[in-house]
Amino acid sequence: MRALVLLATLPVLASCTVPSPIGDPRERGPFVPQSQMPLMPNITRAAPSEGCEGEPLSALQAPLPDYPRRGWVRGEHAWSIVQFDVAQSGAVENVRIADGVPGRYFDTEARNAVRQWQFAELSEGAHLTGCTVMFEFVLGRVRIR
Repeated sequence: MRALVLLATLPVLASCTVPSPIGDPRERGPFVPQSQMPLMPNITRAAPSEGCEGEPLSALQAPLPDYPRRGWVRGEHAWSIVQFDVAQSGAVENVRIADGVPGRYFDTEARNAVRQWQFAELSEGAHLTGCTVMFEFVLGRVRIR
């Protein structure tokens, strides 16, 4: 399953410090949970990724989404499953939300982050479709699953 290989490469880059346009989340005040984490989906069922196999992916740039300000203020938790294609050049294309709870601004942040991703060039003629990543927005932090 390509999603597992992709996810194995991203945590290394996710630990890099990327300046946030919103600023340091701690400047927003403390995160006060007001809801439970939504029930986690079966990712394989929600977003099959058969077209994203057979070619190794190496992330060159993969910033995490920002925790949406509105979600932070409201103390919301969320998850978003994003699917995307990778062109032979390593560019990300056709970014779409496969599923998300509660959706809205969490999905927007997730989609915007994936649009910025860049992978190492694939072998000649390769094109991957339906690559999948899931973001969890929990307790004021974002993590990849």
